[in-house]
Amino acid sequence: MNMKVANRNDLLKRRLEDFFSSRDDRKAARDMMLALAEDTRVWIFGGMIRDIGLFGRKGFCSDIDVVIESDRGDLTNRIKKLPIEYFTVNKFGGIRFRYQEIDFDIWCLADTWAFKQQIIPLEDVHSLLETTLMTWDAVLYDLQRRKVISPENYLTDLVEKRLELVLNRTPNEIGSLVKILRTIYGKEVDKLGPKLCQFLREMLRTYSGEILMRYELSHYQTSIINGLKLANLRMALCHNQPDTDLVLCSEQPPHQLTLHFTSS
Repeated sequence: MNMKVANRNDLLKRRLEDFFSSRDDRKAARDMMLALAEDTRVWIFGGMIRDIGLFGRKGFCSDIDVVIESDRGDLTNRIKKLPIEYFTVNKFGGIRFRYQEIDFDIWCLADTWAFKQQIIPLEDVHSLLETTLMTWDAVLYDLQRRKVISPENYLTDLVEKRLELVLNRTPNEIGSLVKILRTIYGKEVDKLGPKLCQFLREMLRTYSGEILMRYELSHYQTSIINGLKLANLRMALCHNQPDTDLVLCSEQPPHQLTLHFTSS
């Protein structure tokens, strides 16, 4: 991707607004979310904002995570009033559906796993930023107020391609590990923070490469993780000093020997 990483909140906001205004189906998707949250609050959370910040609107091709200030019963009733033909509910109360060829995952703010488990106290929507797995996902877009909400150093880390751990407790340990690895290899990460390094050391001792690759194949449409990447990461983590960032070496093309000829 050649798009420059967004280094200011106003630039990130403009990219998000350009995404929703660029096509009729995206305009309809935004209008649907606003209609769903009529008389309450709604935010886009995490991955969509991250990818558009990193790569521009053409770099986003996944689902949209949405958080609403509501309860499960009210949310279900709101969805039934919209032109959504089919939806599923997961064990955490989140609802998944497809609208205008875009997949949505939506859940109630208070149903966020870390709040329900009382790991993180819910004070207001800013508390949501403390519940993510990785720093790059700790970002919100307030659809109604058209405002980006993130920690102070969020865009600095994005520009520097530095990834750190936020919350090391998760309901799906292997799924979280695979998500981190796919972020490292698929989102052009250059640096890993100390907490993330420690988490990876522990998890990569627990789960073999075969288990991780099998999980990836069964849950994603693309395969990014392989044995060589994992071996190199394990070695780099082993040699990295505690409490320091790990700088990842980008893959270089094979060295070619250049021959110089002179005439006699």
